[in-house]
Amino acid sequence: MKKLYFLFVALIVSSISFGQDLVITGVIDGPLPGGTPKGLELYVINNIADLSIYGIESSTNGAPAVAQEFTFPAVAATAGQFIYIASEAPNFTQYLGFAPDYVDGVIGVNGDDPVILYMNGGIVDILGTFVDGTGQPWEYLDGWAYRVDGQGPTATFSGAEWTFSGPNALDGCDLGDDTGTNAGCGSVFPVGTYSPTANNTPTINVGGAVTGLDYFEGNGPSAEDSFNVSALNLGDNLVVTAPTNFEVATDALGPYGASVSYTPDGSGTVATTQVYVRLQAGLLSGPYAGDATATATGATTQTVSLSGTVSPPDPQISITGGVGSLDYSFGAGPSPEDSFNVSALFLQADLTVTAPASFEVATDALGPYGPSVAFTPDGNGEVISSPVFVRLAAGLAIGPYSGDVTASSTNAPDQTLAVSGNVFGPPTNALILTAAFDGPLGGGTPKGVEIYVVQDIPDLSLFGIGSANNGGGTDGQEYTFSGSAIAGSFIYVASETIEFTNFFGFAPDFDAGSTMGINGDDAIELFENGQVIDTFGDINMDGTGMPWDYLDGWAYRSNNTGPDGGTFVIGNWSFSGIDALDGETSNGTAVTPVPVGTFSTTLSVNTFDTTNFTLYPNPNNIGQLYIASSNNAAMAIQIFDVLGKEVITETVQNGSLDISSLNSGLYIVKLSQGNASTTKKLVVE
Repeated sequence: MKKLYFLFVALIVSSISFGQDLVITGVIDGPLPGGTPKGLELYVINNIADLSIYGIESSTNGAPAVAQEFTFPAVAATAGQFIYIASEAPNFTQYLGFAPDYVDGVIGVNGDDPVILYMNGGIVDILGTFVDGTGQPWEYLDGWAYRVDGQGPTATFSGAEWTFSGPNALDGCDLGDDTGTNAGCGSVFPVGTYSPTANNTPTINVGGAVTGLDYFEGNGPSAEDSFNVSALNLGDNLVVTAPTNFEVATDALGPYGASVSYTPDGSGTVATTQVYVRLQAGLLSGPYAGDATATATGATTQTVSLSGTVSPPDPQISITGGVGSLDYSFGAGPSPEDSFNVSALFLQADLTVTAPASFEVATDALGPYGPSVAFTPDGNGEVISSPVFVRLAAGLAIGPYSGDVTASSTNAPDQTLAVSGNVFGPPTNALILTAAFDGPLGGGTPKGVEIYVVQDIPDLSLFGIGSANNGGGTDGQEYTFSGSAIAGSFIYVASETIEFTNFFGFAPDFDAGSTMGINGDDAIELFENGQVIDTFGDINMDGTGMPWDYLDGWAYRSNNTGPDGGTFVIGNWSFSGIDALDGETSNGTAVTPVPVGTFSTTLSVNTFDTTNFTLYPNPNNIGQLYIASSNNAAMAIQIFDVLGKEVITETVQNGSLDISSLNSGLYIVKLSQGNASTTKKLVVE
C-alpha cells in the first residue's frame, strides 16, 4: 500500500512539473485596423518534446471555457523560447517587428476576452476570468497585459501576476495613417522580456496616461477616469498621490482626496486594482496637467500622466448625427424625413434651428413642418440632446437641392449641417433585368445578373441593384452603378471577379460583393432614382422549390418583355432548372449554358408604347409640362382641346413644354417620334 501511495505522489509531482513547461506571458489588442495586432506570447520554461499536447482557447463575452480551439503542431520547443500566435501576420509583423509563429483566429480577442492554455485537454494557465472583461481590472482593450517575472502558470487567474497597460493605452499609436509600431508608442508592449526567475525587488506597476478630465467652469468636478496599479514584494503600503488640482479615490463614487493607500497581502503583493482620478471642482478656465505618483519603500516610484481642461461657460451649440439624401419623384413630395440631434449649454435665449430654402424642419417625425423650430433652455441655459427632423419640401421642380441647416442662439457661434436632396423625374426604364445565375464553381460562383441597356445613359449612378434574400423582403438599393452606358449593350454585375471571368471568359462590369451573393432562391430588384423598375423573383418568398428557383442554374428573360416594375412576371422568363450547371467548368462548354447577351427587344429610338411615354405632372397646375420617353430623340407634340381644335404644336428636344397659355380643362396630347406616335390625356387645373 505504501509503495502505491508513493507512486501516486510521484505521478502527481511529475504531472505538476510537466505542466510548468509552458506559460502565457503576454497578450496585445493593437491600434492598427481591425484592432490588430491581436497576439499572444507564451514562454517555454523547460524543453518540450511535443508541443501538440498544448492548445489555446479564447472565451468571448463572458462565456465559460469549453475546449481548446487551436492545437499546436507536433514539434519540439526549447527552454527560453518565446512563441507567438496572432490573428493575422502583416500588421503583427509591422507593429512588433517580427512575424508570428502561428496565425489563427483563436486569438481574435477584443481586450475583454480571457485566454486559456490547455495541456492534454486540461486548463493549466489563464489570463482573465469568465466574465465580460469590460470594466474589469484585467481589461486590455486597445492595450496589453504582461506577466510578472517568475509568475505562472496557474489555472486560477490572479491579477497580481500581471501588469496591465489599461484600456485604450495604445489609442493613437497607429499614428493616424496605420504606420505605427510598438517602439514608437507611448505605451510599449514589453514583448520578449519575461523571465521565469522571480524578482524579489519591491516593484510597482502602473497603467497608461489619463486624459480628457474636462468640465466647464463652475460645473466641476470632472467625470472620473481610472488607471491600474499593482505591486510585488512590498514591505509597507503602496501610496498613490494626486498632483495639484487633481484628486484620487479607490472607488468611482469616492470619497476623493489627495492620496489613497493600498495594503499589500502577506506576500507583499497588491493585486491589480483601479485608481479613480478626476479634476477638482472650483478651478478657473484653462488646461491642467500633472503626474500621479505611486510610491512604496524600496520600490522605484512610478508616475501616471494626468491632464484635463476647464472650459469657459460660453454659450455653445452642438449638432450630432448626419442626414442622408432627401429624395422624391416629381409630384410625390415631400421626401421621407431624416433626423439629427441638437444640444446646447449656457444659452441666454432660445435655440433656433432654421432650414435652408426648399427644406423644412420639425421636432416630431409626423410634423408639423416649417422653416424653423425653437428649443427653450432650462434654468441653467441647457438644451438636452433633442432630435430635429428634416425633409425636402413638396411641390419642387425636378433637380438637385442643397443647403445648410443652421442652429443659432444669442452670443453662441452658429452650427451648421449640410443637407441635400433631389426631385427626380419619372423613371426612364432605360435598363432591363435580363438574367440571374448561380454558378458551379467554388462558393457557388459566378453569382450575378445581366442587365440590358435600352437607351443611352450618360449617368449610371441614377441606377442600382439590391437582392432580397430568403424571402425576407426588400433591402432597398444596396449597390449603385457608376459611369455611363450605351443603348443595346449589356451590363454584368457579379459577387466577385475571378470566377466570373473564369466561367464566362470576360470580366463583369461591376463587382458588387455580397449584394450579389445570391443562392438561386433569392429575388433581385433593379432601381432607378430609388424606385423599383424591374424585378426577378418574389421578394417576400424563399424561392427554394418554387418555379423560379435557379439554384446552380440560371433564369433568362424572354425577348421583347420588361421591365416589369415591382411585379415579378414569371411568364416573361425561361429557366435552366435547378442543378443545370452542376459539374460545369465554363459557360462555353456547358450542356445548358447561360444564354448571355442574347436578349433583344423592339423597344428602340423608332418605336415605343404608352409604358415608356410619360406626361408629368398630370394633372398640371404649374404651366410647364414634362415629357419622358424611352429615348432622347426630338418629339413632335400636338395638343388638342375636347372639341378637336389644335391649341399647341411644337417640336421639343429637351422634354419640356410651356403650357401656361392653356385654360383649365381636359386636353389630348399627341406625340410623334420617328415613325411612331401615341396619344395621352392631359388635365390642366
